Amino acid sequence: MPHLPELDGRGDTADRLVRLFSSMARGFSEGLRRKLYDEQEDLTRALVQARENAERALSDSEARFEEIFTKSSTGMAISDLEGTLIRSNRALTKILGRDREKVPTARLEDMFHPEDATYLKMRYQVLLDDDTIPFRERRRLVREDGEEALVFLSASVLRDPDGTARYFVTSAEDVSDKYLLEDQLHFQATHDALTGLVNRPRFIGRLEEALRGRQSHDDVTVFHLDLDGFRAINNGLGREVGDRLLQTVAARLRDVFGSEKAMVARFDGDEFGILVENTSDTPSVENLAARINEDLAEPVYLGDQGVAATASIAVMHRPPRDSLPANVLRATDITLQRLKTTGRRQWGMVDLEANERDRARFSLASSLPGAWENGELELEYQPLVAVNGRAVDAVQALLRWDHPEHGRLDHERCQEILAETGLALPIGRWLLTRACEQLRSWADRFDGGLPRLYVELSREVAADPDLVSSVQEVLTEAGLGADQLWLGMPVQALCMNDGLAEDNLEVLGDLGISVVLYNFGTTRGDLACLEDLSVAAVKMSAAVVARVARETSLFARSIRQLVPLVREAGTPVIVGHVDTAAQFEWWAGLDVETVQGDFTGAASSSQDAEHFFV
Repeated sequence: MPHLPELDGRGDTADRLVRLFSSMARGFSEGLRRKLYDEQEDLTRALVQARENAERALSDSEARFEEIFTKSSTGMAISDLEGTLIRSNRALTKILGRDREKVPTARLEDMFHPEDATYLKMRYQVLLDDDTIPFRERRRLVREDGEEALVFLSASVLRDPDGTARYFVTSAEDVSDKYLLEDQLHFQATHDALTGLVNRPRFIGRLEEALRGRQSHDDVTVFHLDLDGFRAINNGLGREVGDRLLQTVAARLRDVFGSEKAMVARFDGDEFGILVENTSDTPSVENLAARINEDLAEPVYLGDQGVAATASIAVMHRPPRDSLPANVLRATDITLQRLKTTGRRQWGMVDLEANERDRARFSLASSLPGAWENGELELEYQPLVAVNGRAVDAVQALLRWDHPEHGRLDHERCQEILAETGLALPIGRWLLTRACEQLRSWADRFDGGLPRLYVELSREVAADPDLVSSVQEVLTEAGLGADQLWLGMPVQALCMNDGLAEDNLEVLGDLGISVVLYNFGTTRGDLACLEDLSVAAVKMSAAVVARVARETSLFARSIRQLVPLVREAGTPVIVGHVDTAAQFEWWAGLDVETVQGDFTGAASSSQDAEHFFV
């Protein structure tokens, strides 16, 4: 550079260049040094910050772990790979029933139930060797008091960053209360809370198992019990006494069948069921039924009250091979209803033929409401004819059901079916209204005096508190007088203690409506009713007429004496169901006033009945 033309002639050029380049080198070195220093400072600060962040994160993580570990409701334990317990939380000590300040056990396996310990040791080893997914199983731990604690046990392996296994982490979720509650709910779903016996659904399930099991169907017997008069105990002494009696009955039934392979159940209310899987030593059905009532009849004192129970018992022994549990219980239930009509403390075997007849009746009863709404129920009319002169004294309105499967069902059959339903009142009122409207129609079409209308009231209608007002309303709407209507009341309704039917009879008589006492001759209090009540006539029971027609016995002689007694009291006698000339002559010989039946005029529709008035 000193030889450049621009520097020619300057003597200190070299020195000045040396100083210049020295300054430049020094400045560059200083700048480079400062740059490196700043970079080092930045790196140092970054490293310090990273360390501080890592320490803070570790501290936060440890704090979170400590919070979770200490306060978790799940029991937790950390152990080494040999199973030595290093640390546990309060929840685990609580599950194991230990003091909070003490480590629950020295070794992990000491917590386990002896029956689970060997398996769990193997399970932990597999978890360690195979690096498998942490397991979670329902297991048992042993509490300090020796009781079992049911838990969901989970375990996993804690490893170093290089993958080296260091610890086992075990957690235990206490589910004892949960499963206790589930057991309680299951018990309540299958058992009766009051007596502790199994309930109806569980009984049906066991019956199905017995019927479909390997044992022969010949080995099964079903007892179906209904306590007699239990409602009187409930209403008279209170439900608390009734409940305690049910508990006593349950205990005694257990005792009766304690030595048998049997299941005792409470169905509903005061109904019980027993399923016996018979062996060669099982007593006979007769003996078991007798033992049941003998044990139940022993009084039990509840406070100051000594009460006892008897039962009606239906038995199905060796049900058919293809029986369904529901059909078995339906058969015993139908048999029970039939037994209870014959008195108390009755027992009987299921009669499938009788049950089929009852089932058909119940089926008809259940379909009656729809039949009424669909117009299948109609009225027909039958004349009541004077024995002397054969004049029509009255026309009785009768029910008829034109059933699509069973054909024509007459008045008596309809009344039997009505007794199984709650429709006796509404259909009885409908019958009275329709019949009065029909009589009004005949009066408009035929000149001269018409026969009276005769309508027999069922027991429920006869005792209806609104009967008098209903009759007055019907007569007013039809434009009929009280003297144009005869109402029949059954003797059985007038013998009731409540006296409602008797009150209705007196008021109707005051209104000028004649009342006929029907179903006469079969009840011990018939003559007493006749003596005490003001009735226009009596009508002999159909059962009396049928029995007299087929017998010439003491019963027939008693009727020969009864009819004159009634007539001497000034009460006319009507006889229904007179279907033959021989019957007509027999009753005419007793000087009865009126007869009714196919011999003097069959029941006819309203249109065909018009010939009664010509």
